[in-house]
Amino acid sequence: MSGTVDDSDRRAKTYRLFAETLDLPEDARERFLEEHCRGDAQLRADIAALLAIAEAGADGVETAALAGAAPQCEPSQTGKIFGRFRLREQIGEGGMGVVYLAERTDGVQQLVAVKLVSTLLATAAQHRLEREVRILARLEHASVARLIDAGVEGGRAWVAIEYVRGERIDAYCAARNLSTPGIVRLLVQLSAAVSAAHALLVVHSDIKPANVLVTAEGLPKLIDFGIATALREAEPARAATVDVGRLFSPNYAALEQVSGGAVTVATDVFGLGALAYRLLTGAPIYREANSPVAYLMAVSQRDVEAPSRAALAGGRGESAARALRGDLDAILCKALEREPNRRYASAADFQADLQRYLDGRPVTARAPSIRYRAVKFARRNALAVGLAGLLSVSVVAGGVTVWLQSRSTALARDMAARRGEFLESMLKSANPREGKRDITVAELLDAAARGLDEKLGAEPLVEASLLGLIADTNTELGRYPEALATSDRQLALLRREGASARDLALAMADRGDLLSRANRYDEAETTLKAAIAELRRQSGEKPALVQSLSSLAGVYANTNRPAAETALAEAILLDQRRTGFPQQQLAVVLGNEGRYAESATFARAALDLERKYLPADNPTVLITESNYAMTLANLHRPAEALPLQREVADATARVLGPDHPDTLLMQAHVADDLFDLGRFAEAATIELHAAESLDRAVGENHRYARGVWIGYAMAACNTDDAPAGLAAAKRIADIRARILPAIDWQTATIHGVIGLCLAHLKRYAEAEPMLLQASAILEASRGANFYQTQLAYTTLRDMYAAMGRSADAAVFGGKIEKVK
Repeated sequence: MSGTVDDSDRRAKTYRLFAETLDLPEDARERFLEEHCRGDAQLRADIAALLAIAEAGADGVETAALAGAAPQCEPSQTGKIFGRFRLREQIGEGGMGVVYLAERTDGVQQLVAVKLVSTLLATAAQHRLEREVRILARLEHASVARLIDAGVEGGRAWVAIEYVRGERIDAYCAARNLSTPGIVRLLVQLSAAVSAAHALLVVHSDIKPANVLVTAEGLPKLIDFGIATALREAEPARAATVDVGRLFSPNYAALEQVSGGAVTVATDVFGLGALAYRLLTGAPIYREANSPVAYLMAVSQRDVEAPSRAALAGGRGESAARALRGDLDAILCKALEREPNRRYASAADFQADLQRYLDGRPVTARAPSIRYRAVKFARRNALAVGLAGLLSVSVVAGGVTVWLQSRSTALARDMAARRGEFLESMLKSANPREGKRDITVAELLDAAARGLDEKLGAEPLVEASLLGLIADTNTELGRYPEALATSDRQLALLRREGASARDLALAMADRGDLLSRANRYDEAETTLKAAIAELRRQSGEKPALVQSLSSLAGVYANTNRPAAETALAEAILLDQRRTGFPQQQLAVVLGNEGRYAESATFARAALDLERKYLPADNPTVLITESNYAMTLANLHRPAEALPLQREVADATARVLGPDHPDTLLMQAHVADDLFDLGRFAEAATIELHAAESLDRAVGENHRYARGVWIGYAMAACNTDDAPAGLAAAKRIADIRARILPAIDWQTATIHGVIGLCLAHLKRYAEAEPMLLQASAILEASRGANFYQTQLAYTTLRDMYAAMGRSADAAVFGGKIEKVK
């Protein structure tokens, strides 16, 4: 809603007439509306929609109008199978359906929560639900219960979600008598999770205590993320009088939810504010609104009571009220504004203000007066101020600084608001009720990037911030050329406008990683080193620093500098021992050097650590599982590696979709294990599909595509399709010659594959020099134990044996040894 005076007047008239109509007997309502609406069809439709909500009834906890009514009693589904899950026992029931604890049936030990949705979906709606669920599955955050799988059985949708062992957040806080700062810390974690979802264009739309569980370790977990939205968007279009009746929870739903407005990121800000209000005051935002209609009237016409006053009225005591008075009053009231454009522009902004409260810094929800900032400074630095009795001098001397800070705060607030508007506009542009069907995230991003100059030309720093968001999302989608183009624009704007060193370093770190993915290694190295130098000077940027160091290690690996790569990986490990990622990076480095046993040790340690802290099907865990499987294959244990790689490939397809570059790469890893088991025809079929798909997704120059084509060539050359394998290998050699040094272990690898193909075709005179040169380069640069070095030795041995040159065959046979 726009928030204009005209809109407010119209809304007040709508609710006034609705209330009057509700008091009339049914046979008098039609005549009353005819007289008072005076031909205003929209006004008539809005009142009819509100009447539909009122007539649906509710229990005051969770309400759904007509299409979302609470499930009727049904026979137990215990023991039945949905997808890969067998239902064990019912553990919950709500407005959308019944929830069961379930176990997997495919041999994997995993418990999940399966929600059986109460409504039936048409075929077209099922397809839309599947698309929505694929987007939701990409959402990854420690405080979000992961969506694992979904499907439709007999028209009935089911959704499998990570099973969270924990207490409802309100019960958790009450049982431990949690302090105000303790509650706020939980809310900070939740807000970060919601912010991560908004970056993927996903809105929760039903944030309330029942949807937040706290684990025994004190980690809050938000459940049912986006499920209500996905189901609502999947349902067929309904009549206007029913369509307004969206699922909503009294005392947690924003005005736009109960009155049929657009659900956006601002809706989740309201939900977070309402949850915070309940936890901190012990009271709902409208305690007297004990029915859906009463809540609708309250949220549309009244501001919420200040939290500090609500805490006092609810018997929390003066100390609790004092903790809320001031900053928290301002933060919660801003989040709970009736008009969406007056709330925090994003969940990230709400989170930032809560963190400022915890840190004792000024919050943006309050006017930045000099007195307010001086008091904050004094509280944070009481000893320093008191030592010399110079508070008044500090305030006067710091006058210019305070003025500049207030300007900076205002700028940050404006930038945040514009980011929120941008995300909201993107969500609205994909609204199926406005005829926007089957639009992809890629199309949304491209359209947004094209229109930024026109919309934000006068606000360059805001534009740069949004360009970074678009570049990051394109990277996650595997759209590297588009991401680089947007990154170029972002950096140019930041430099032109004199952005901070921190902002420039973060943007350069992202760009360096992108340049590496695009095989522009010289530029990547220069950019990453510059970013790393600055990030080392910035406190609080350890994750970005570790990622940049790891990207630089990848550059060294792809430019034949193994010593530098190893040293850097070991430095990363020392720098960040508590995460699995550096250990995984070191595992990759050691594998590249042929040190497979050591590589397996680090890969296993990384995997154990990640499995301990991250849920199943987490993308980070999947990558580590895949790399560990590859170390098993390198240790001549492909029979153990294959089932793990298959599981990773299937999970990646569920999380990212079947055509994502990472999914295709995981499928190629499955083919590699099949190759090692001598199942060449199966391997070639999988590799060919993955290679052709990667060419379309990321281009033939990309390292993913080149590597998979090599795998196809190796497999095909061991079958009757050896000529096709040879052609593919030569094409990749030509591509590599354009972008890599002539004497390089990666170039030697592809020459070794060409030699293998020629040997299988009995073209020995051509194969021999290529294989000899490739084996010599690989032995010198990567060691005798390296996988491709050993493959070259094996091919030479077999070729010389076929040629009758037993002495030469014995020489290379002696070099083939067990991997150490």
